[in-house]
Amino acid sequence: MKNIKLLSFVLVLVLMSLSCKSFTSVLSNDTSNTPNNSANLPVIDFVTPAEPLNVTVQLDEQFTVSGPISVNGGSMVLKGADGTVFTLDVPAKALETDTVITMTAVKSITGAPLSNAAVAAVQLEPSGLFFNEFVTLTVTPAQEIPIENQIIFAYEGVGRDYHLAIIDPKSRAIKIKLLEFSGAGVGSGGDKEWAANLQNQANDSRARLQNEVAKLLQPERLAQLLGQEANDQISSILKSYMEQYYDQVIQKEMVAAELDCKYAEKAIQGLIGLERNNQLLGLNGEANGEIIPIVDDIPGKIAKLVKIGEKCKKSYSISGGAGDFSGTGTICDIEQPWTVTGSGVTVTFTPSSANGGTYSYSGSMSGFAVSGTGQYAVTYADGLAVSIQAGGEGSAGEATGSGDENYTLTFLSEGSCP
Repeated sequence: MKNIKLLSFVLVLVLMSLSCKSFTSVLSNDTSNTPNNSANLPVIDFVTPAEPLNVTVQLDEQFTVSGPISVNGGSMVLKGADGTVFTLDVPAKALETDTVITMTAVKSITGAPLSNAAVAAVQLEPSGLFFNEFVTLTVTPAQEIPIENQIIFAYEGVGRDYHLAIIDPKSRAIKIKLLEFSGAGVGSGGDKEWAANLQNQANDSRARLQNEVAKLLQPERLAQLLGQEANDQISSILKSYMEQYYDQVIQKEMVAAELDCKYAEKAIQGLIGLERNNQLLGLNGEANGEIIPIVDDIPGKIAKLVKIGEKCKKSYSISGGAGDFSGTGTICDIEQPWTVTGSGVTVTFTPSSANGGTYSYSGSMSGFAVSGTGQYAVTYADGLAVSIQAGGEGSAGEATGSGDENYTLTFLSEGSCP
């Protein structure tokens, strides 16, 4: 079970409210000359479903790096086949538990509104991993892309819901700000491709917020780096987006959590994400540099949601395998060991966190003794575990080799486990 830890979440939010001065906003807090007429600000619909732009991502499995990142933070560096360098910086307290993170270079992306030139992108896993602090992915393409042609993007899973990515608009280096995995990078394009990106509307509400913010931040970065006039309304517009998102999405998630505890984690993540955006962009500041929260009493709201979430025990049925092996099982707590059995084989999963761990298997298939070990990663969507990908070394009789296994998880109603 992906537990919600009361102390961890509350401390994160309390520290967030007490140490706002420690954040350096990427936009000016000076809005003294900015019109504040809400009637002139754009209205965004964050809830009506849209047709997602799903792209086809081909990974370059020869260029990958994997390793643990602790709760104290850390960095990972990956160099792609063409010499592009990807640097992931995870600050302290971004993670609740030590987590194995994997970066894999992207060989190609088809279906995205980009030119035919090569993209510089990376797949980040575990898919769906949420951070309590922004992590920064710095992309240094082997072949420089002119600033005016850079289109910086992200997507969910293995190519779902392509959208523009939030960046640091004051940085010449390409610094992508992420609160959640999976893929991100930079491509190139002219007016035609940029217009297509502006027309795209992400389906997921969080991705839609990122997309709308990025539609403002990426042109702002271009203007600042080229010495052009900045958009003097950008802070007011972005603050309005955050307020609209809270009204349309997060408040409904909080109400849903009171009716069904499985929505508590999603509402908590929404509140954290909202205030992290506020702090990153410096949208709601006082003259002395304090960042005022977009929403009142965030620690209190988080504490209430944590208590709701603690009452919710998430259990799943699991099915899947590889080749001739097909097994099923029940997961009563995704942070405690569980087994999958079938075809004469038992697979034992041992979590190191809610995001993954190790596994081992043994048994007999087709008259041969089989055994093996490996690692697995859990993929989440909307706060629920949806799939597991496992891979490692094994043997069947005298033969040895390696392979991957894939499992599908289905959420079970309350009371399915003791």
